[in-house]
Amino acid sequence: MKALITLAILVAIYMLGKSILGEYHAKQKQEQAVEQGAPADGLTGMQASFEPSLQQAQSQGAPALKAWLTRYSSYVQDPKLGSIQLDYAVLVGRSDPAEAKRVFQAVKARTPKTSPLYPRIQKLNSTFGP
Repeated sequence: MKALITLAILVAIYMLGKSILGEYHAKQKQEQAVEQGAPADGLTGMQASFEPSLQQAQSQGAPALKAWLTRYSSYVQDPKLGSIQLDYAVLVGRSDPAEAKRVFQAVKARTPKTSPLYPRIQKLNSTFGP
């Protein structure tokens, strides 16, 4: 009986160590991806150096995100630019539906069906579409 309990404890320690090591490796891969400039959302078109200011603008609401887009949109390409503009449309949708629809229609017009952004456009089409 004593041997069985010892064996169970050793197996539990092994499983715990294995899971901790797996989490450590996953975190290291994520940090390497960030260092190499891989986007967090999988969309390309923006340098990683703009990410902190974008996150700050998104957390401050629609006016701050609009100011960020005005300032930095020339440095960002699609599909990331379209994604940010859709975020803005969703944020501004309650306070200015006409502006939200205008931004959505602009993004929709320039986004091909093969874009990784297209499923999101299809989802928002019922809200901002014609």
